[in-house]
Amino acid sequence: MKKNVLSRFSIFLRGMAMGIADIIPGVSGGTIAIITGIYEEFLSTLNKIDFMIFRLLFKGKFQKIWKNYNLSFLLSLLLGIFTSILIFSHYITFLIKNHPIALWAFFFGLIFSSIFFLLKQIKNWNFKNSKFAFTTKISLLVFGFLTAIYVQMLNPGKSEIDHVYLFICGMISITAMLLPGISGAYILILLGAYETMLDTLKEVIKLNTDYFLNFFSFIIGAIISIKLFSKFLTWGYNKHKDNTLSCLIGFMIGSLPVLWPWKTESISKDFFLSNLYLPSLHSTNSTFIEGIIFILLGIAVVLILEYLSKKNAKQK
Repeated sequence: MKKNVLSRFSIFLRGMAMGIADIIPGVSGGTIAIITGIYEEFLSTLNKIDFMIFRLLFKGKFQKIWKNYNLSFLLSLLLGIFTSILIFSHYITFLIKNHPIALWAFFFGLIFSSIFFLLKQIKNWNFKNSKFAFTTKISLLVFGFLTAIYVQMLNPGKSEIDHVYLFICGMISITAMLLPGISGAYILILLGAYETMLDTLKEVIKLNTDYFLNFFSFIIGAIISIKLFSKFLTWGYNKHKDNTLSCLIGFMIGSLPVLWPWKTESISKDFFLSNLYLPSLHSTNSTFIEGIIFILLGIAVVLILEYLSKKNAKQK
């Protein structure tokens, strides 16, 4: 019983980490799911949910529903995600404005270091047997990288925000959230709906009914997209795991520039990489020291997670 409670609490904490990532432009909840080792189970659990659950619900077979649909895992994770979103949606803009270097440096270190551990999971790159200059895995990695870079080069759009548009935003952004390296929050910025959704969350928490339609429009769009896209990703993981993982790693590598902690305050319209810089490398530069400390902290978190996952694997 104690072990079961600890397991659920562990899933809840991972959900909170995903929730924090999902509301930060440039960070993907899917990336956090991969780093914390729950990505594959998350996708397969979402994929299992179908209309049969309602038939079992009407028959009162709650225990069968709980077991067959892995609800212990899913509800613990979703509770963590929504708890995190509800709590931190109030503070995330404050962190971005007042502590941007620390925030971006931490996530840069987290994702940069996790890429190396994920690359180790791909057992065979097939360099010798490939008939082409690039193997399929390399090609998919490059595709993922270029797609993530292309998303960062898009300019934020301005559209009329209503509940129909938020339904569409929910479908598009949640798809991005399931992809490591493609930030759902950043997609919302591109669609011009990021601030609207932050305001909506704040007002829904206050039980302001004027914002309920916008909120549920977004949620319904997200649920439909999750069901459709999780099926595709689950198929990729089951049938072509190494190829799918290669593409996802490419997305993660492509997301690193947007997470680079040292950016110019005035964003130019030139190629986005021109806004990145490296501060002077000396011990008295607080900007440089702050960034390095939080990059190392992000790396340390991944090392700890990797150690714990190996330890749990040995115990099993």
